[in-house]
Amino acid sequence: MSITLYTSRLCPWAHRAHIALSELGLDYTEVPIDLTKPREPWYLEINPRGLVPSMKYNDQIITESAIVSTFLTDLKENHLVPFPGTPEAALKRAKINFFVDTYIGKAQSLVHSVLTTTDAATKAQRANEYVDVIDKQLAPLLADAKPFFGGSSKLTLAEVLTASFVIRLYSYAKPGIELFPQEALDRIRKIENWQKWADAVMAHESVVGIYKEEDVIAGLKRLLAKSAAAAAEKK
Repeated sequence: MSITLYTSRLCPWAHRAHIALSELGLDYTEVPIDLTKPREPWYLEINPRGLVPSMKYNDQIITESAIVSTFLTDLKENHLVPFPGTPEAALKRAKINFFVDTYIGKAQSLVHSVLTTTDAATKAQRANEYVDVIDKQLAPLLADAKPFFGGSSKLTLAEVLTASFVIRLYSYAKPGIELFPQEALDRIRKIENWQKWADAVMAHESVVGIYKEEDVIAGLKRLLAKSAAAAAEKK
């Protein structure tokens, strides 16, 4: 088995693949991709979309973070997700998929809106909507977390596909960073099911292993500044 991961440690989507590889104990070669520069022709041959992560497994290229991570868990039996083939496994996988779909589809899009808007009222509104999604839609799905999804004592695919976004959220609201309203995060911390789960996720070795908060925040601020400048030019 030969694995090469084309990645950026600043990217939450690529972070997913790092978590999966760490949890599965798989050796791999890491090739960093600088997302601040136009993609070089050699990388566009690997992934014409120019996105990260991309993974070369033996002589096959696999792209898109959820597909890469799920592919890795499907290679052999593991603790992240039940191996397919039984009704029980199918049900557990469906529950994991629903949790991830809810977070990415309903919650993460609101975080993106908070980060990119310059209007204070809109920022506060989107942050409050995010809190509501956590409280009403996601926290109930964590009622049996022990401490991880579905009553698991070990990380699952649910965490692999959401942890990189969760850990960044808590960074965004820190004093001195303040990319996400602190008041909204204070409300989130009071949602018991969610906060117990989030604390366990953010303390887990495979989640924090490549996460360098200072670098991530600096990279995000550069990206936001570049986007704001581009928007201003269009006016």
